[in-house]
Amino acid sequence: MEDLLELLDAAWDDESGFLGKLRSGQFDPDAGGAYVSLLSQIPEQGEMIESRLVKLIWFAPMFIEWQAERATKGVDQARQLSLIATQVHEAVANILGTP
Repeated sequence: MEDLLELLDAAWDDESGFLGKLRSGQFDPDAGGAYVSLLSQIPEQGEMIESRLVKLIWFAPMFIEWQAERATKGVDQARQLSLIATQVHEAVANILGTP
C-alpha cells in the first residue's frame, strides 16, 4: 500500500504528475489513463480507510472538472478529459464508498 500512496502523491507533482500538469494547464491523456489505472489498483479498504489515502484522492474528481476548460485544447481533448474525470469519480466513489 505504501508504494501506491507514493504513486498517488506523485500524481500531484507539478512537473510530472497528471494532476499537477493539469494545474499548469497541460492535459496528458496517457497520464490520465495511467492515473485511472492506478486508482483501480487500490485494494478494498473495509470499514476504516487510511487518512493519507483519502487526502490523496478525495479532491481529484472535482479538481479535474475545474481544470478541464483551461487544460484542454479542442473538443476531442475535452471529451477525453471528461471521460477520465468520470472514471476517476467512479473509482474514488468505489474506494471511499457513498453515504
